[in-house]
Amino acid sequence: MSYGTRKPHFVLVPLFAQGHMIPMIDLARLLALRGMVVSVVTTPRNTARFKAMIDRANAAGLLIRFAELRFPCAEVGLSEGCENVDLLPSEELARNFFAGLNMLREPLLVYLRQQCSKPSCIISDACCPWTSEVARELRVPRLVFHGPSCFFLLCTHNVSKHKSGGHLADAFEPFLVPGFPHKLEVVRAQSLKFFDYPGWEKLRDEAAEAEASADGLVINSFRELEAAYIDSYQKALEKKVWAIGPVCLSNNETGDEVARGNNTNVDENQIRNWLDAKETGSVIYVSFGSIASHSSSHLIEIGLGLEASKRPFIWVIKEKEMSPEVASWLSEGFEERTSWRGLILKGWAPQMLILSHPSVGGFMTHCGWNSTLEAVSVGVPMITWPHFADQFLNEKLVVEVLRIGVALKINMSIPRITGDSEGLITREEVEKAVSELLDGGAEGEERRKRAKELGEKAKKAMEGGQSCEDLTLMIRHALELAEEGRLPVHRSSS
Repeated sequence: MSYGTRKPHFVLVPLFAQGHMIPMIDLARLLALRGMVVSVVTTPRNTARFKAMIDRANAAGLLIRFAELRFPCAEVGLSEGCENVDLLPSEELARNFFAGLNMLREPLLVYLRQQCSKPSCIISDACCPWTSEVARELRVPRLVFHGPSCFFLLCTHNVSKHKSGGHLADAFEPFLVPGFPHKLEVVRAQSLKFFDYPGWEKLRDEAAEAEASADGLVINSFRELEAAYIDSYQKALEKKVWAIGPVCLSNNETGDEVARGNNTNVDENQIRNWLDAKETGSVIYVSFGSIASHSSSHLIEIGLGLEASKRPFIWVIKEKEMSPEVASWLSEGFEERTSWRGLILKGWAPQMLILSHPSVGGFMTHCGWNSTLEAVSVGVPMITWPHFADQFLNEKLVVEVLRIGVALKINMSIPRITGDSEGLITREEVEKAVSELLDGGAEGEERRKRAKELGEKAKKAMEGGQSCEDLTLMIRHALELAEEGRLPVHRSSS
């Protein structure tokens, strides 16, 4: 296929949430490494978070640019600057945020029509169904990028067809997922699709329609990890699925690991030197993503459990979690008592830099797919504590199927953990989980071996393996459709 001197132009539209934006930026880098021009749709606050990373890519000769749009905060009742999910002051404002996202349709159309280089393809997050109209008006192919695991996508697809009434009394009644590649027992309350909640029906239906009309689906995973689920999902949707991950392995330079995701005020040399002084596989890394927040009592229980474990640890505490009570507790003894083996990072942390260090032997995580796949990609086993959405099913994949994790709280009957949730975990449970993961006898050794083997498979997939092949096939498919789009015959989106 010849494009003459014009490079193909891919436009990426992420959901403005860190767990969705980070892999989309990684995908931008993968496309640019294949010679594509890539435009990533952002807003001023989101541009600032990723500017260092994009600047490094451009300095290396990669053609990645920001398509920066103004986010209509005032128009939807948000304070100025609320341009990312983690910047919302309360969950109640999520509907306002998605209403603002939907209002970007016209500004994006105007922006793209003004560009000298017509888009060859739009790849949009599954949570941005409004992009289907943009692609239709521009007559360009559109692919849907899914942030969650294919395990989650297939399970929730099949569960949505499960006929059990759906009443509140059934929310935590276990049942087997119909049509799944293997036996899997779930509860409905923890196995819902995105937006499958009261009040979100319109967005749920729009997302389903946008997926059904897409020209293909892109997932951040690899076949060696999820082959059975990928094949089943393709069959269920009658839609091609390309697994092109783990995309986090597209960044193997130290500077990219540090800049990846947000600006950080921590000294990477301090972290590296601290880890260098620890024994191989001895450190537990504790971080629960950018959105989940905890009550003061939960943070204190986590800290006391880490202290009781007597293991070295790196613990990330978000700025919004740093209440006067927590700050006082940290400064009035905890930091001093654990200073010889504990490192507390306040704010954003360079997660891949930490996880990929040989001294890290385990990761206590909320099971967001981005964090889960980062751990898988470097062969680190996990302690799982899911908080909402896809995280409960990701835990099942990690603990029950892959058997590379230990659940912090077994059979937790709750659909969502919020910042004011109380009494869900204890220091004894934290201590026990850390000891089981880092020691665990023969079972622990087997768990570490399985995690290491998956990490090796992930690297092979990205270094000339199946994920590389899927990326090639995805690009070829999109560009062939773009060629068809030049013809005067209207191309159906089905």
